[in-house]
Amino acid sequence: MDPAALPLSATTRTATPHDAAVLAAMLCDFNREFAASVDDREVVEARLSRLLARRDFFAVLVGEPVIGFATVALRATSYGDGDIAALEDLYVRPAERGRGAGSALMTALAAQARARGIEAAEVFVDEPDADALRFYQRHGFVHRDPATGDRAFYLHHELDSGQRLPHPERHFA
Repeated sequence: MDPAALPLSATTRTATPHDAAVLAAMLCDFNREFAASVDDREVVEARLSRLLARRDFFAVLVGEPVIGFATVALRATSYGDGDIAALEDLYVRPAERGRGAGSALMTALAAQARARGIEAAEVFVDEPDADALRFYQRHGFVHRDPATGDRAFYLHHELDSGQRLPHPERHFA
């Protein structure tokens, strides 16, 4: 049997600022795969090093060597005392997909969120990315307001500051 077809026995761990280089390289790979713009790797690495030292941002890595990651930004909400976890990115190297690494990341993210007192999470998925939409739905995400059943939308507005927003809209080729 092809070893790549075997289920992955994936270990996960929370990233530290020392993981910024490997995380930056993978984030750049992720953006290149989908033809999305991204800053130079060195800029991304410096940014991630700063973010990973903060309380309101964390990342989880999967595999050794690392084959995937997820990044989460926390935000306050006026609807409760805990933060909301915004899943910014989840990426598994193409050759490793379909073997459980993404699910291992989702399990680790849920455990981290519960440990931090976070009760809700959100993720933004572009309409053409049907695979990602199905993946997140399998892991409990819905695109309807649980209280009303209304369809939920993510609206994006570029500000004139020249800065990237924390959840850039991705354009798929």
